[in-house]
Amino acid sequence: MIPTFTVQDIFVMMQTLNTKTLIGFSNPFKHLTKYEIEKEWEKTYKKLHKLNLIDLVDKDIKLEENFGNALWIMSRTNMVVEIIKDGNQKSYFYFSKDHVVECKQNSVDEYTIYVHGTPDHVWNNVIYPRMLVGVESHSVDIVESIFVPTAAYNAWVKAGAITDVQSLEDINSRENWNRISSQLDAALKSMIHNNRLMVFFKEDAHWVIEGMHVLTSPNNNWTFKMIQKDNKELLEGKQSTNLEIVSEILEVLVRMQHQKVTIK
Repeated sequence: MIPTFTVQDIFVMMQTLNTKTLIGFSNPFKHLTKYEIEKEWEKTYKKLHKLNLIDLVDKDIKLEENFGNALWIMSRTNMVVEIIKDGNQKSYFYFSKDHVVECKQNSVDEYTIYVHGTPDHVWNNVIYPRMLVGVESHSVDIVESIFVPTAAYNAWVKAGAITDVQSLEDINSRENWNRISSQLDAALKSMIHNNRLMVFFKEDAHWVIEGMHVLTSPNNNWTFKMIQKDNKELLEGKQSTNLEIVSEILEVLVRMQHQKVTIK
C-alpha cells in the first residue's frame, strides 16, 4: 500500500530539511502553540518510523534513501508545476534535473507522493495527457482572442455560463467581442473539463508565476493564458486546436526559460 501524508506530515518533513518555502502549501502550524507543534512532530516521526521511512541512528535522523531524495527535491527545487483538473483534482510537480516528484491531493488534507522519471518524460507522459483530457480535434471558428477578468472566469466556470457580460465590454475593444463571448458562453454551458496549469519558477530569491487554463466543450477547445494588461491581471482567451494547446503550454515554458532560470 502506498502511504499517504497529511499537510502536517509534509510540513514536518520539510522543516526537518530547513525548507524556506514550499510551493503549494501554507503553514498549518501558524496558530499552534509550541506544545501542539511538538506533538505534531512526534506524531509524524512515529508514523514515518512505522512506515520504515525514518530512523534514528546515533541520535541523528536518517531517512530512507528514496524517500529522502524525494523530500530533498521538494525542498530545493527551482521549478514547480501545479495542475488542477475541474477545480478539485490537484497535483504539484517538483522538478530536479533527473527526477520529478509529484504530490497528488487525494482529499482536503491527504496527499500521496510519487517519484517520476526525467522532466521530459513527465511533460510528455504525465502533464500533457492530463492537460489534454477531454480535448477533441475541433476546428477554430474564430481566430481573434478575448480578454477576461480572472476572477470572473473562475466564477463563470462554477456557474457554467457568463454571468457578467458588462465586465467583458469594459476591457474588449474589438467590434466582434460580442460574437466571441457568445461562443465562450456556449462552451461554458456545455463544458466537459476545465484544467489549470501553473508554473512557478525561482529567479534569484523570487518566485515568478506563469499560467493558463484549458476549457473543453463538444464544439470548441479554449485556452486562456495569464497576462498583464493596463496593470491588471487578465486572461487572454481564444479557441484552440489540440496542437495549439500543446503549443500554448510550450510557450509558458519558453517564457520561463527567458528568465534564465536554472533548475538545481
